[in-house]
Amino acid sequence: MKKIQNNLHYFEISKNNQEKLLDDFYVFNEKHPDLNKYIENTKEIKNILITIRTLQNKKEKSAVIDKYFLELSKIISEFSICSEFGCFINACDNIWYYVKDDLDLLKEVTQRYFNKRVLNEMVPEEWVQAILDTNSSRKKGKTGENKLISIFKKQGFKEVFDWDNFFKTDYCVVKFSKKFSLKNVRKNLDVKIKTKKQNKTLDLIIKAKDKILLCEAKHLNTSGGGQDKQISELIEILGLTEKNGISYVSFLDGKYSNILLGKNGHGDKITTQRKEIKKFLKNNPNNYWVNTAGFTSLISGLK
Repeated sequence: MKKIQNNLHYFEISKNNQEKLLDDFYVFNEKHPDLNKYIENTKEIKNILITIRTLQNKKEKSAVIDKYFLELSKIISEFSICSEFGCFINACDNIWYYVKDDLDLLKEVTQRYFNKRVLNEMVPEEWVQAILDTNSSRKKGKTGENKLISIFKKQGFKEVFDWDNFFKTDYCVVKFSKKFSLKNVRKNLDVKIKTKKQNKTLDLIIKAKDKILLCEAKHLNTSGGGQDKQISELIEILGLTEKNGISYVSFLDGKYSNILLGKNGHGDKITTQRKEIKKFLKNNPNNYWVNTAGFTSLISGLK
């Protein structure tokens, strides 16, 4: 193993090597593989809605109209979220799988849709894809972990999936999971992981011979209430210590990492966060705050 540098060394590398504004790991610019299913489902919903409205205008019997509401209920699915009607269900403070199973609620939402929205037969492919694009952030849940795993593999680390391989492999990485639950990690590694949120798990466990690091990874592009909470979690992890010398790694990428590690002011909140990070790095020399460049250098130093 190379002689690993102090944590401020990797912090400086992170400061001097900002994140790419377009990181391929977080870019989902291909057409959705199920795009046609979303389009077909949207067409089916529109056709049934047009039929229901036409029958209502003709004063058709309720029993006849109800048959089409049942058909509408049957075709509403996870592929309905890109239809205007599926989006309207959300606007009515409901979720598609609740509405589809409650015929009275479905009828009420449908009537509100007729009163408040324009109903036409058009289903342009580009706007169905556009709605799917707006939901692409949901795909990013495990992307950060996968990005780091790819960095490990390039550095010669092996991803393992059970404790036996973890203990017998000199250089490896593992994701927190059922086998690597918080309870098992605490027991097998003799760590406390004493966060304010008692049952909070981290993302990765890194082993480099006799050195163990526990990593939490986050990807943030903007600031705000939810993002501030995530930054606070990363800073809290930076302040954790273990008697057996196990290290903690707080990893942050995305545009917000550039702001946080940048030189410009950006207000009192950013200034406070920077001060807290530097304070914990100085007080806990075993812990690390890194972005992609800093993390890559750190992992290289472990070999």
